[in-house]
Amino acid sequence: MQASTRAFIKRGGAACAAAAVLLGGSFTVATAAPSIDPTTAPTSASVTSEATSSATPTSAPSATSSTPSSTAPLPDGLAKAVKDDLNLSVEEFNAQGQLAATAAQVQTEVVKADPNAQVSIAGDTIKVQASPAAAAAAKAAAGSAKVAVTSVKAAPLSTKVDAANVDALFADYVAEFGAGKLQSIMVNSNDEFVIRTGVPATGGPANGGTAMKSRSFSATAAPSVSDFAAKYNNVKIEAASGPAAAYANDVTNGQGYAAFDNPRTTGGACSIGWNGFNKAGAPAVITAGHCTGDGALTDAVLTDPEQEPAVTGDLTSGGLMGPLGTFGASQFGGVGNTPATAPTGWQGDKNKLNNIGTDVAVINNIDANVNPLAKVTDWKTPANPKASGPQVTGVSDAVRGAAICKSGRTTGWTCGTVTELGVFTVGGTTYPEEEAACNPVPTVEACNDIRAVRGFGSTSLAANRGDSGGAIMAGNLAVGMISAGTPGIISYGVSLTDALKHTGGYTVKIFLETPKVTTTAPVYREGAVTGTVAGAPAGTTVLVTIDGVTADAVTTEVAVGADGKWIAKAPNEIGTFSVTAKAKNGFSTSETTEASIEVIKETLAAPAITTPANNASVAAPVTTISGTGKAGANVELTGDVTDTAVVGNDGKWSVTIKTGLEVGDYTVTAKQTLTNWNDSKTTTSKFSVVLAAPAITSPSNGQEFAFDQGPAEISGTNIDGATLTVTLNGKAQTATVVDGTWNVALDSKLTTGKYTVTAVQTVGDDKSLTTTSAFSVLAAPLPEPTTPPVTQEPTPAPTVAPTRAPTDNNLANTGASSSLLVLGGAGGLLLLAGAVFLLIRRRNTTI
Repeated sequence: MQASTRAFIKRGGAACAAAAVLLGGSFTVATAAPSIDPTTAPTSASVTSEATSSATPTSAPSATSSTPSSTAPLPDGLAKAVKDDLNLSVEEFNAQGQLAATAAQVQTEVVKADPNAQVSIAGDTIKVQASPAAAAAAKAAAGSAKVAVTSVKAAPLSTKVDAANVDALFADYVAEFGAGKLQSIMVNSNDEFVIRTGVPATGGPANGGTAMKSRSFSATAAPSVSDFAAKYNNVKIEAASGPAAAYANDVTNGQGYAAFDNPRTTGGACSIGWNGFNKAGAPAVITAGHCTGDGALTDAVLTDPEQEPAVTGDLTSGGLMGPLGTFGASQFGGVGNTPATAPTGWQGDKNKLNNIGTDVAVINNIDANVNPLAKVTDWKTPANPKASGPQVTGVSDAVRGAAICKSGRTTGWTCGTVTELGVFTVGGTTYPEEEAACNPVPTVEACNDIRAVRGFGSTSLAANRGDSGGAIMAGNLAVGMISAGTPGIISYGVSLTDALKHTGGYTVKIFLETPKVTTTAPVYREGAVTGTVAGAPAGTTVLVTIDGVTADAVTTEVAVGADGKWIAKAPNEIGTFSVTAKAKNGFSTSETTEASIEVIKETLAAPAITTPANNASVAAPVTTISGTGKAGANVELTGDVTDTAVVGNDGKWSVTIKTGLEVGDYTVTAKQTLTNWNDSKTTTSKFSVVLAAPAITSPSNGQEFAFDQGPAEISGTNIDGATLTVTLNGKAQTATVVDGTWNVALDSKLTTGKYTVTAVQTVGDDKSLTTTSAFSVLAAPLPEPTTPPVTQEPTPAPTVAPTRAPTDNNLANTGASSSLLVLGGAGGLLLLAGAVFLLIRRRNTTI
């Protein structure tokens, strides 16, 4: 707000000072002073505020602040808090935020392949514990970031199992013990499931604490919590007094506000989480749901930043200023502000898992004097919250191991690390203020009013009552809002991405750098007007408006590329134009930049002369000169031909020469002109018109002759009296045209082969173009194949019985004579030959 408006609102708020006694109390209908640990006194560290006001009333979404961008050096207060709480530089903190955003994307992709996958951050590395099937998805989503993937532990050979996920473990626990003593079930950076509960390890009720509200559970504590944890390999128990107490009493984009009923008889103070928009684009504020008292409180009033505990150090201090808006929808716990319940038949149906919900509310009807900014105050400049703190450039999930900082009216700007993810429980609006009512055993039904919220925990992030709803950032990214905790022990943040799903389409306002117009040189009509948007998140567009000269101003929405560049189209007019550009992402917009561009005449390209082409020789007579150019342009011919033509829609033009160009050398020059265009350069075509080539009528080009029908002469037609030079396969002969025909006799018919004949005519000193004809004489056909005689296998010779040689015995002589012996020998040879032939045939047939 400007000073004049602030003074007016302060004066108006003073009249309501009596109603502000609630500012130091807890956020319940009956006020009660919180128990404060001296070691966690509020600090005056810093964060950036989104809820500031303007001297000029407006009901429309305002432009983003012109404060330094997220890339500029950040205030000393912010740097000091980051250094003191996290031992990081601002640059390292912002880098951690970007790494956390990447890890959140990895987590989204990995759980698609492995619902039980776990993702965390260790230093500059994204750690993923998942099945081998999800490893590829993890590495792809990580991009250039370092990622370490480890396979899930194999199930041990025992009755123990690994807890699969928070929802299933939460359901199992509440079914066994109820939600009475349960504070949270989360996964830490070591992939252990941590159950914080007031149920002692040996079973039975626990004593109540002073810093946290607690109650006993309805179910019997049998088996003990120790027995319950023993069923799992990866579950451990930590002591807690029960559900966390809501940090109720304040809110801003870190800045504070008070919530009242109507009339103002009851209320509390909280902190603004995130300035944003409703689904129609109207300004809105997103804060913690429990700040509405389950819808009992209706009005939100800004509180004075200079009187907040974050500045004064006094938890009871505070002062009212002007109206902020009125509460819309809210949810604290399950749908309809319902408590966590023991499940019935939850197995296999996640919709029955114990009514796990969120902690979110929206503030609508933002006052016209309020100018919401996409910025978080760091409390370094409480008199002007917008003067110091980081810009909000996007929304992401919290990731284990990520550095975070928060802004709230009670403890200001503090930083820590996300240590756990999961579900935490918070005492509801009817939960008894007196711990004795629920400890050691519940004495009233209200002890069952315990709400389950999905979010994350930090054992190093300082927060206290009144910080509820306050902004939690990772780098420049919005990740959550303060919801509950035990001061000095643990702070719980509601997941922003999950909370937004319960708002019916509300979004967070983000800071967008003012676009730059990078086009400085003159451009042609419909040429490129270029620019950049530094650090533009995905989905950013630029609204480019260019004033018209003869037409109305035109606004075009163009996309911003991954490199931050955008391109729009210049007008189709000549002149100087004003250009405005404004970045847009959802309903978030940047400031508007102004520039001007000059649109100048283009110079026409020189037309082309395609016929006759430059350096060509063409047959007489030439009756047409043609070419190509820009549609609609006038083509002017000069030189040996003077004429004009208009380029058609097909880009072609032509000029007809009535008398025709006879034999000779010519030069033609062409230039094209067009209204609002600079004249083109000239194109020149120098060409020769020569005698037409003689015609070869026989043999015709491509003709084929039978082997015995080869031509014995070459003939054709041409101009009477012309002398022909006919060349066949390199041998030249001459002929004279008589009565329009000519022929050249060959020595004999041409035999098989391929032939090429050319003919050129000469009239006086003029030589014509050359005609070529190629033909062939086919080869003689091969003789018809004859059927070879059938070879008959030789018949084996008859076997001759052996005879005995003559003896001196007196037996008759029956042996063969010498001639027969010779015949017998010959027969044996024939028999042997036949046997060999058969053996060879048999061997061949078996191969």
